[in-house]
Amino acid sequence: MRPTSLDARLAKAIIPEYFSVQMHLLHACNLACAHCYDIDHPSLAMPSTDEVKRRIDNVYALGHQLGVTPDIHLSGGEPTLRRDLVDIVEHVLQTHEGDALLFSNGTRFSRQLARELWDAGLRFVQISLEDPEPLNDDVRGSGSYAKAMQTLHMLADMGFRLTVSITVTAKNFPSLFGFVAGLDAMQLHFHIREVFAVGGGADLQVITPAQRRQLAEWAIAWQGASTVGIEDPVHCSVSPVYAHAQAGCVAGRNHFCIDVDGDVYPCRPLGYRVGHVDDLPAMWFGDVMTRLRHRQLDGQCGRCQLRHNCGGCRVHALAAGNLFGEDTRCFANETGQILTPLQNHVFRASQDVGWRIAQARRTVAAIRGER
Repeated sequence: MRPTSLDARLAKAIIPEYFSVQMHLLHACNLACAHCYDIDHPSLAMPSTDEVKRRIDNVYALGHQLGVTPDIHLSGGEPTLRRDLVDIVEHVLQTHEGDALLFSNGTRFSRQLARELWDAGLRFVQISLEDPEPLNDDVRGSGSYAKAMQTLHMLADMGFRLTVSITVTAKNFPSLFGFVAGLDAMQLHFHIREVFAVGGGADLQVITPAQRRQLAEWAIAWQGASTVGIEDPVHCSVSPVYAHAQAGCVAGRNHFCIDVDGDVYPCRPLGYRVGHVDDLPAMWFGDVMTRLRHRQLDGQCGRCQLRHNCGGCRVHALAAGNLFGEDTRCFANETGQILTPLQNHVFRASQDVGWRIAQARRTVAAIRGER
């Protein structure tokens, strides 16, 4: 029997240490942000409380099958528009003893809701902001900055662990570093990503390659009371040494998204359906997710020595016409990480030999242990 390839073996065998599922609870939102990737998505009916709980049950059933306990990221729309939000949180944290992160624009929190969520076990909340008040309100709507900041301070006083999500465009880039520094004393985590050229983001100006490099170098060098993370995986390619400690794009690897109608996507901005919540194992072990999971990629992403630490952004690749194609916004060429086709063949063959040697050693060790 012809042995299966290294890619096929590893892609099926990969079990992530950390696993997250973004679950959209509703489509409705009280804001209409200029960069919203979901702005052109057809409006979908809100699933019932029982249906949401059933979907959560399915997620944990898959996690049990994989030997991991997923984190559930409760998203929307705006989740605080749901009257049963506390009940849903309790189902994640108490019924399944899992963990949850709530995504919100921060404009509808009351102290009572915050207290009920805390009592239900919620500890992690992500609030979206864009920059100082005038720029933020230009993108997210008048008064949204003041309300979000009020929520941040209230939740911080209550003990919640807080993330601030920032979408970077050419417009807010010049003030970004100062904005983060101004909030640093609150000991937040800043989750930063470039705008996706989908939905409303297609009409916004992206940052330049020089600004992308500056952003990456700033984040890598950041030292403060808060932490800074860049979602876009290509940022790590500015430093191969730094890159080797990174896991890169999470889409399909240790993350997927369940939309309001139950359809599943590797990540929600990546509008590529891979299955349905009613059959998560078929989705997870399907060809598309398997290929994403093991970074079986085309073009320079497939020949990059950092592909397991980066993988490029699949949203940008798909926008160029190929889900598995290359994301050319990176700096891997400049740092000599892109192999020629021949070099890549030799490199992959050496990986295969290394895998076989490791397997043989484990087998010998097991036999010796039995004796």
